[in-house]
Amino acid sequence: MSNNVNATIKISVTGGPSVSISESFTTEAYDKINVKVEAGASDREIDIQPGQAGQIQLLAIKSSKYSEDLSFKVHDTGSTPIRIDQPQLYLGKGSVGLLGNNIDKFYVTNSMTEDVEIEILVCRDATPVAP
Repeated sequence: MSNNVNATIKISVTGGPSVSISESFTTEAYDKINVKVEAGASDREIDIQPGQAGQIQLLAIKSSKYSEDLSFKVHDTGSTPIRIDQPQLYLGKGSVGLLGNNIDKFYVTNSMTEDVEIEILVCRDATPVAP
């Protein structure tokens, strides 16, 4: 059974232009992940999804606080950290592909002095076509 997903974003500049984006698609599977990352945590492992990047249709990351001192690495602890200084949305193979080929795990580092709650939504194809 497929699930219908609707994504809507509106960006407005006060006294200036605005851009609205609306996208709808169906997804076979989704995971909603809620994780508390303690202050001072380094490379806290979070399982994201079991497949390859090509299966992911949407990946959204939201935090209770944003900072240059909050980051995640994709797939292994040796990868380049990505700051969580704002909400993040990766929609479609193009933007999801920027995260690499293996998006199975995140390693979150919280160098702040307070805990944060991280929310992650992943929509994916659960039955990929074999190569």
